[in-house]
Amino acid sequence: MGTKLLIRSYNVGCGDCIYVRIPGGKAGFHILIDCGKKGGTELLQKAVKHIEENLLPPDKTSDKKRLDLLIATHRHEDHIKGFDPEWFKNIAIHNVWLSVAMDPKHPQGRKTNSLHSFATQTMRALIAPGLAMSSEIELLYGVSNDAADSFLMKSIPKANNIKPRFVHSGMTGDSLGLELPPDTAIHILAPEKDIDHFYLGKEIDTSLKGLQRTSAAFAKNQSSRPDVKPNNISAADFRVLQSRMLSNGLAFAAKDSSIQNNLSVVVLLEWKKRRLLFVGDAEWDREFHDGKHNGSWNIMWEKHRKTHLSAPVDFLKIGHHGSINATPPPADNRPKSKKTTAGAASVFEILDTILPVPKKGAKPTAKAIVSTEREFYDPIPECKLLVDLARRLSNTCNYGKRIQQVGIEAKSIWATDKAKRKKFYEKYEKEFLNMPQPLRTDLEFFLNKKDFIDAEIEPA
Repeated sequence: MGTKLLIRSYNVGCGDCIYVRIPGGKAGFHILIDCGKKGGTELLQKAVKHIEENLLPPDKTSDKKRLDLLIATHRHEDHIKGFDPEWFKNIAIHNVWLSVAMDPKHPQGRKTNSLHSFATQTMRALIAPGLAMSSEIELLYGVSNDAADSFLMKSIPKANNIKPRFVHSGMTGDSLGLELPPDTAIHILAPEKDIDHFYLGKEIDTSLKGLQRTSAAFAKNQSSRPDVKPNNISAADFRVLQSRMLSNGLAFAAKDSSIQNNLSVVVLLEWKKRRLLFVGDAEWDREFHDGKHNGSWNIMWEKHRKTHLSAPVDFLKIGHHGSINATPPPADNRPKSKKTTAGAASVFEILDTILPVPKKGAKPTAKAIVSTEREFYDPIPECKLLVDLARRLSNTCNYGKRIQQVGIEAKSIWATDKAKRKKFYEKYEKEFLNMPQPLRTDLEFFLNKKDFIDAEIEPA
């Protein structure tokens, strides 16, 4: 097994499937963080089988392999779609951690869950008639996976005779009963327990209540046949009302998608004086405002900047597949008009604190990994962001040079009809390919046919 800690990110397309092995103890400690993707499930199933057959030790209490901890960061399908009990039937799972926002009985998340329910109903109502939708709208539909929710909260716990733990900021591996190897600690940095207060905000809650009342009145006056308009409204006004409700519903679906990202479980793993940060799809937003809709990074900085986030990390799981909304901007990106009161928390201080650019003459030592596939979200990954991150990392690659060395035309990598139509290569990749970037699952697979990329961490 060796003495190094291993992080392995599988190439599953647009999604996360991350395995972590902590050396020490009884054959090490084995963690799976997320297992999901957009689109088909073939790559997910392949990844789970590879983990089972090659990485997990035998379980001493059964004839299965042992997985010490399964973490599902949040309920989007590109993070939980692969948690099919059938794929895990030969794996004994000892602990399951889920975001506190997934707890259906959580009293401080009822309004947020109401928004999620309303957004889901809106998207299902839209797709039910088989209407043609743009790719952007299609991405909102299915952002959560009810079957996977059930697998994680019911099927997998039942199969392993355990109860899922709904985790939030302030919890630790010790408080949650983990038997970790020596010199190891796990801290939960997000989400906060009071999810309505920190992530929803009064303005969204008020708007949601108004839309729900309008929807209820509309449904009450609507004929049981969806193709028949109410008698008390003109055809033109009826179409305007339908369009307005659809637009508002889609706006709430987009807002819910962002909130679910911000409810990601964020884990800080400390091992032999090394610090590893796994952030799910946590987003950043405006500066923190108590009682309003906030980005998860802003809240974490407000709560943990003097403790867990006060020093550089040795590893960063780059959030949301390289999206610019998931990595806080560096200080030199701060608009001149945005000045912060001395001593106050600012989102523009986060990145340079946890992943600073080395001083002149010094080399970076931190590592990072990003799971990428441009096909689903454009402009994700945001290559300008990846190039900035690479200045701060030791494990990077100049993909343009690598592509040239193997005699491939770079433009041929993005060759689907959608990629050609939207000019993915010309708009998003060409300018940055000859600059170092963090290791990307999509390009590593294309160049080397590697099903995963690894980052190894040595003890301090």
